[in-house]
Amino acid sequence: MKNADKKIKLRFWQKAYLLTLALFLLCINGGILSLTVYTHGENVKAAEEAAKAQQYYVAVSFERDMEYLAENGGSAALLMEAFGAHYKDKGLFIAFEKDGEILYSDFPEAYEIEGNSLRHADLTGKRHILISSEVCGGDYRLVVAKNVESLDEAFRSLMVTYLLTALGVSLFLAVCLYFVLRRLSKPLDSLRKTTQAIGNGNFSVTAEERGNDEFTRLAESFNAMLETINRQMADLEDQAEKKQMLVDDMAHELRTPLTSIYGYAEILEKTAVTEEQRVTASRYIMSQAKRLQKISQILLDEAFIRGNPPEMGEVALHKVLADAAEKLEEPGRRRGVTLTFRGEGCTVWGNETLLSMMFYNLAENALKACSDGGQVVLSCRGNTATVKDNGKGMTAEQMARVTEPFYRTDKSRSRADGGAGLGLALCKRIADAHGAEMKFSSRLGEGTEVSLTFTTRQ
Repeated sequence: MKNADKKIKLRFWQKAYLLTLALFLLCINGGILSLTVYTHGENVKAAEEAAKAQQYYVAVSFERDMEYLAENGGSAALLMEAFGAHYKDKGLFIAFEKDGEILYSDFPEAYEIEGNSLRHADLTGKRHILISSEVCGGDYRLVVAKNVESLDEAFRSLMVTYLLTALGVSLFLAVCLYFVLRRLSKPLDSLRKTTQAIGNGNFSVTAEERGNDEFTRLAESFNAMLETINRQMADLEDQAEKKQMLVDDMAHELRTPLTSIYGYAEILEKTAVTEEQRVTASRYIMSQAKRLQKISQILLDEAFIRGNPPEMGEVALHKVLADAAEKLEEPGRRRGVTLTFRGEGCTVWGNETLLSMMFYNLAENALKACSDGGQVVLSCRGNTATVKDNGKGMTAEQMARVTEPFYRTDKSRSRADGGAGLGLALCKRIADAHGAEMKFSSRLGEGTEVSLTFTTRQ
């Protein structure tokens, strides 16, 4: 019962097939039928003209013979009978009337015709053309009937030919149209299967691209859209993975100082300690608290930069670099590292506070990478600034990940210095906010160079 209630659903190519076939058949059959009717009409006209010509010939012959009888004497009735007998053998029926009275008639049955006219009538079940006209100056009326049964036979023959032709053409068109539309619909069917596979979660499929028609361009557009979706999905998955890594790294990074703070605080609360132990515990708690404060501040700075485009203006880049080198001069002296600035006057479009923070972090990282006797050089030329050191250097893998949050190339050194692996991530965020291109070049044991090229204009 349910199957009976379901509506028949036709595919697009099936609908196109039925509609196109119906239009073809209507046009072709209508054309053939119109041609048949037109041909039959022309045949009827030709038969009528032939009948008129024969009736005219009979009328002229009768008038001529009547003139002869008038001059030499004779019977009009006998002449009429002679005409009837003569033309009956030629397939004509003849009748003569005078003043509405039939003087002679060899018609097999009664006929009806008014005045000088032409009409079609059935005599003995056969089609005839009846023509009536006055003769002998209006003394007589001549009625002639010509058998035109062949017209009906020709029409029936034309109809049979039409039906057979229409049937053959219709079958031929139906078969050809089926294969043509079935072939043309294959790209759509392929596209349907592709979308069905995508709906089932398979995003690696693509639509078939064959030929150079609209379906091919549709498949190309669909594949381009699918490629964009896959790329965006990959980006989203990568971002989700990075966010999860960030959360995991943050949890790991916060766990150590929080555990230490909790442990020393518990000792101070529950254990009798000496003054020296109390001071030591307090200092450790303070150092870990500062570490947490620094992490949170960097994260807040990065979030602020991401959510609020910085106010831009002209910045003297050489002054920013010289200021960073000056601020780190004393920490460098304590580590036995020399910081110098070299360069010319450089002006870029940016935010001075953020640029100062970025180059200070870059210079500080370079300083920490150097050992006693190391050198850090800050320089600028045109719209490019560099921070170069001759420290430990990095591998290619480390350079690829150095700007990831909480990533540290030297975990032991970073923890000893209170670093959390967020400084370069913040620098990358600041560089992106300025439309600057940040590049790292480094070799183990030879040092690292960071270059920033500013392209932003007012």
